[in-house]
Amino acid sequence: MQANVLVKTVMNRSGLTILGITTLMGGILSSPVGTPSAQANNTARMIPLSAEESFDAVILPIFNTDPNLGLTTAEEPPMLSPARLEPSGSFPVDLENLQIEAQEEPQVLPDLEIEIEPTTAPSVVSYDKGVRDYKEGAYERAIAHFDAAIAADANYAAAYVFRAAAKLKLGDPTAAMSDYVMATTVSPDYALAYFAKGALFYQMGEFAAAMENFEQAVTLNPEYIAAYNYWGLAEAAVGNYEGALVHYDRALSLDPKYAPAHVRRGAALIELREYNTAITHLTIAINNSDKYASAFLNRAVAYYHLGTFSAALKDINRAIDINSDSVEAFYNRSHIYAALGRPNDALADINTVLTRQPDSVEAYMTRGSLYSAQGNSSAAIADFNRVIELDAYSSAAYEQRAKARLNNNNIAEAIADFDSALSLNPIDEGIYKGRADAYAIYGNLPAAISDYTYAIELNNNNAAAYAARGRALYESGDAHSAYQDFSYIIRQNSAASADVYYYRGLSLIAIGDSSAAQDDLQIAAERYLAEGEANGYRAVLNKMRQL
Repeated sequence: MQANVLVKTVMNRSGLTILGITTLMGGILSSPVGTPSAQANNTARMIPLSAEESFDAVILPIFNTDPNLGLTTAEEPPMLSPARLEPSGSFPVDLENLQIEAQEEPQVLPDLEIEIEPTTAPSVVSYDKGVRDYKEGAYERAIAHFDAAIAADANYAAAYVFRAAAKLKLGDPTAAMSDYVMATTVSPDYALAYFAKGALFYQMGEFAAAMENFEQAVTLNPEYIAAYNYWGLAEAAVGNYEGALVHYDRALSLDPKYAPAHVRRGAALIELREYNTAITHLTIAINNSDKYASAFLNRAVAYYHLGTFSAALKDINRAIDINSDSVEAFYNRSHIYAALGRPNDALADINTVLTRQPDSVEAYMTRGSLYSAQGNSSAAIADFNRVIELDAYSSAAYEQRAKARLNNNNIAEAIADFDSALSLNPIDEGIYKGRADAYAIYGNLPAAISDYTYAIELNNNNAAAYAARGRALYESGDAHSAYQDFSYIIRQNSAASADVYYYRGLSLIAIGDSSAAQDDLQIAAERYLAEGEANGYRAVLNKMRQL
């Protein structure tokens, strides 16, 4: 069975687009995990990405399942992103492969145009030796040569920039930043130094400082394509996708075939839900190079959002063919398989992710939710336990474990988990609704009604909370209030479910309006029959006979 997919998106500070997905499969889901809320700051730690994919991969979300429904997915708190999200990993500024970015997988940072200077000046001789050692990966030896170059010429800006790059390779971003600052100090017109400094600020999560440096770089060199591209990344990282598009467009005006800008423009358009336009740009990138894994990966996400899951699967398979080491591709494919009704394949892919990254919070959340959807509550609980071990502040893990425990009829433990989730995220309507459901099953209708009411106060359009509160009110003997809740839902959506009409009909019977009740029950019967819900249809017929 294929799913109907609704989507929300966010972006994390690493520049990754984290896409929230809610899959509706025959029922009303609780509030998705990934809606922008306080929960977004508590629950996600993105899968660390490879350097090649770090700025380009669009990541699909964690599943959020309702134990009363079939296999479902929902939005990750924003990988995700977004966005409650921590960095997906820190990657050194790479000065080694400038031209690679426009060809296959973009690098974290384009490289310097390396030219060995034909001179015998001591500073230049040392610099040239440092460049050769850097190219060979001998970073400590390279630093020693750059030290010598700077000792011979304290204003040698290129030596500072290369020494910074070598220090980054050795994992010392603080020292690297000092060298970038020195490069711009001794050579205020050195565009590349501002660009490199901006990229490091970007990786440190200091996006305003990053944008200032990218702006300075393009001021000095108005045709600096890579600087426009990364300026767009910084804008996207703070959620300004429209602003990001402006900078990507500037890069493309200078080079219409610049594939990284097409890919990143596609990712920004996905954030803006302009999926068809995103596909256009991603296709251009693919036409420029059919070995561009990120372009296939992102186009798969765009197809996914359009509900064309077969096309999404074809593209994600192509991404994996190109780069079988891409954790992101396997992670995303698990969601595509789930949407196609292939949970076993989804589990196989998420197990691949966990084999490669055994501490991935998102992968455990996804696998736990898949287990829940298959009715394997014990395995689901074990995975949610692991998430809590890795991230004690994950309200989503407590919420999902509560649902799994509720599915196991461990109601008291489920309520305790909902309590923990709310202590971490006290303004999440979905958690209140989940706890209310648990209270209702437990028989504590006043507590259930109270939580349903608070969920409605947080979101007055939460039809599921209105419906559940209406039923709780009816069962507690308050038929008038129940009638008001069901009527509100029907006023908002006359195509409301058969259940809503059925329970409004029961409320009308309790109030004493049998004629109006007959009308509602007739509608409920027709909808149950159309949906093949034999039990519901029989229940309505029995009630109508009593009238």
